[in-house]
Amino acid sequence: MREPLVPLHLLALNADASLPWRQAVSSGIAVGIPALVGLLAGDVIGALLGAIGGLYATLLDYGGTARHRLMTQAFGLIVILGSGAIGLWLGPHHIMMFVSLAVLTFVIGWNDGLGVALDNIFRFAALALVLYAYLTAPPAAAFIYLALGIGVGVVSVLVDDRLWPRALPRQHPGLRNSFRRIRAGHSAGIWHALGLSVTTCAALWIAQHTHYPRPAWVATVVLFVTRPDGLDSLTRLFRSVFGAIIGVALAWLVSHLTPQAWALYGWAVLFAFLRPLALARNFWAHYALMTAMILLLFDLMFYPSGNHLAGIEILGIRLHGVLLGSVIALLGMVTFNRQARGYFVQQVRDYSPAWLGGRRKP
Repeated sequence: MREPLVPLHLLALNADASLPWRQAVSSGIAVGIPALVGLLAGDVIGALLGAIGGLYATLLDYGGTARHRLMTQAFGLIVILGSGAIGLWLGPHHIMMFVSLAVLTFVIGWNDGLGVALDNIFRFAALALVLYAYLTAPPAAAFIYLALGIGVGVVSVLVDDRLWPRALPRQHPGLRNSFRRIRAGHSAGIWHALGLSVTTCAALWIAQHTHYPRPAWVATVVLFVTRPDGLDSLTRLFRSVFGAIIGVALAWLVSHLTPQAWALYGWAVLFAFLRPLALARNFWAHYALMTAMILLLFDLMFYPSGNHLAGIEILGIRLHGVLLGSVIALLGMVTFNRQARGYFVQQVRDYSPAWLGGRRKP
């Protein structure tokens, strides 16, 4: 028996997962409060940056004691914001932008798999590098909202720890252990590091030269789905594409049925609350809610100008970016990862006609 052409079993929700309600509450608060302050002040860019700041802080919350959680967040935020500042300074077309991205993604690939916190922190740093390269410097006052979002996220961790003195179960062994493994010589190997670096830079270059409106989104897909394990990479790729399609559809439905500003805000906060719960169930559900939340925040940013169609247009741009990034990521996987290449070639042979080298199976 061969596997089905579309692996629907990868979309099954994990029924045995213990749901991280405490992290869900922290995520909703960290995104909701700074965005609310920005909206009440009439500053939609500040509302967006505040929500992003809160999202950063809660995405880097991997459980453990309050000290453990805050140390992880502090290290992560320093690295991410520093990388974003470099991207903002260099701009998208400077040669040093590609050199910086190539070096950073090579380091990510070399140390991949040595700890979930370390992996994600440096991936978010690379995301910040390419994302902020395309931003014009926002008003200085907007950074107050970014700091507010980060601060609310940190405070929510402290409040959580006071309300429930029992430490939140840790999801990673600690950054110190990851650095200890690096010093001991552990790595994912030269081919994975080289593959991630080349494929991410190629994705950014292709997106730029095909005049795609959001090149950073294309590079982000490659960055977050490519892992040392070839089958895990292909699984993440499939779940990311499916999650993006669901997320775009969800954002489109919400923005059409409830186009009011406060309704969009409420949905975005709800999705921020549900995101950690969805991650415990399946990666695609997390990706769908993350996509929908970000798109609704962008839609909210366009709301005061009355250009609601601009927000809707971003839905198509996002879906296009995910599909383009997925094709580039797949090419990178089958080029640089032997396991992914072997599995992909086997699937193509199983389902292609005989004149293409396929084999008939009972």
